[in-house]
Amino acid sequence: MTAILLTRPAGSVDSTAGALRTAGYRVHVVPTVATHRLQFTRPEFADYHWVVVTSASGVDALDDLPAGPLWAAVGPATARALRARGIEPALVPEISNGLALANAMPDAGGKHVLLVRAAAAAPDLPERLRERGAEVDELAAYTTVEGPASSAEPLTEALADGDLSAVVFASGSAVRGFIALGGTTALPAITIGPRTTAVARELGFRVMAEAKAQSAEALAAAVVGAIPLEEMNHA
Repeated sequence: MTAILLTRPAGSVDSTAGALRTAGYRVHVVPTVATHRLQFTRPEFADYHWVVVTSASGVDALDDLPAGPLWAAVGPATARALRARGIEPALVPEISNGLALANAMPDAGGKHVLLVRAAAAAPDLPERLRERGAEVDELAAYTTVEGPASSAEPLTEALADGDLSAVVFASGSAVRGFIALGGTTALPAITIGPRTTAVARELGFRVMAEAKAQSAEALAAAVVGAIPLEEMNHA
C-alpha cells in the first residue's frame, strides 16, 4: 500500500488524514510544527467592529468569543472552529489566505479590527486592511514551534517505510520543521499553496503537486491527483 507522510499540526484527527485513508492510502501523521498559546490580556471585544482569526489555533487561544463584533475566518477550517464555539463567521473569503480576507472585508474604511494570529505571521493581511482605511490591532495569541522534539522519533519511523511516496506540507513552517527534525528532500512534496511551495523549493524539494485551494479537502485531492489510486493498485 502506498504511504503518505502528513505533517499537519492537527495530528491524526486532521480531515486530510481521514480523506486519504478513506481513499486507500496508508498515512503517517507526524506534526512537524506545534503551537503554544501565549499569555495575553483579554481584549475589549466591544471596541471592535471585526475580529479576524487566521487559524483554528487562534480560535482555541481565546477563552471567550462574544457575539458583539463581526467575526471573520481566513478559511473553512477556521470557520468550523468558530462554529464549534457558537460563532457564525460573517466573512470567509473564497480564497483561503490573509490578503483575500483583507480584500473581501466590506467597507473596511474606518472600521476597528482586531487581528488574532501567531506571533510571527506574514504582514500582508494587516497592511492591506490599513491600506483600505481600517484601524488594526494585532493580538499575538500563540507561537509556532518548528520541529517539536516529540515528533523526532515518529518521523524516523515514518521515513523508514519503504512504501513512502510523498510528504505533504500545509505551511512553510511545516517544511522547515521537517528539515529541522532530520527529514530528507529526497521525498517529493505536495503542498497546500504557493507560499508553501516556494519554501519547499527553496529548501530543495521537488514539488509534485500543489492544492488548488488552501483547505484540507483540496490538499487531499492534490495527493490523489499526484498519486492516483490506479497506479497504486497496479504497481
